Amino acid sequence: MSLPNPDALPGGLPPLLSPERGLAREQQLLEAVVRGGRNYGFLLWRSRRALVVPTASSRLPGFELAGQRLARRGWPLVLRQTGGDLTVQSPHLLNVAMVFTLNPAPGAIGQAYRRFCRPLLAALAEMGIDAYCGAVPGAFCDGDYNLVVDGRKLAGTAQRWRKVQGRGAQAVLAHAAILCDEDEGELCRLTNDFYRYCRQPQRVRGDRHVTVSRLLGLGPGHSAMALLGRTLQQHLSRRNEDEGQA
Repeated sequence: MSLPNPDALPGGLPPLLSPERGLAREQQLLEAVVRGGRNYGFLLWRSRRALVVPTASSRLPGFELAGQRLARRGWPLVLRQTGGDLTVQSPHLLNVAMVFTLNPAPGAIGQAYRRFCRPLLAALAEMGIDAYCGAVPGAFCDGDYNLVVDGRKLAGTAQRWRKVQGRGAQAVLAHAAILCDEDEGELCRLTNDFYRYCRQPQRVRGDRHVTVSRLLGLGPGHSAMALLGRTLQQHLSRRNEDEGQA
């Protein structure tokens, strides 16, 4: 799929940040809730190209060589402090971060995922996309709360928890990376190349993924990104008003 230069695209798109800067802004949202200054917040952003891996991956055999090879292809490796698996970031994926408070209780992790995914699923439904939460074997960074359409992964989700100062509640930072206009086959090739360079056995499959642009029948570019960004902004802003009245 031939894609335009994201830096030359017209306005109306979420901000384009380095992965380090985007993750730092998410952390700032979380800290504001931890300090008790707010109960809710959200952020939409796009990332420059990178393969983001947990720090534990830096101990894999061949990691340094993998970084050199992938950087020459325009995909540098970036380390993150949290766990999990490799995730691919690009300007054609939409990052959605939401921070909210939740009382710890049995089943709270699933409750947090459902609370986060609800407005995302509603926004997709408004666009005519019937998505649901579930696992997709063979997808990159698979989990039980992927956003899925007809058995193919559209987005991955994750969450972090921190105690709210002076309260029994927990602050939850939930994150999703939604495939909008990217070539999902290329993302899988990059992921598999990293595993191969580091002599890891796991592999992912391109046919286990789908993009918003394919689901809507849109051509290459950022049209799906702009449409989804506007729709999500409306749904998440309404949630912000509801939280403020709670």
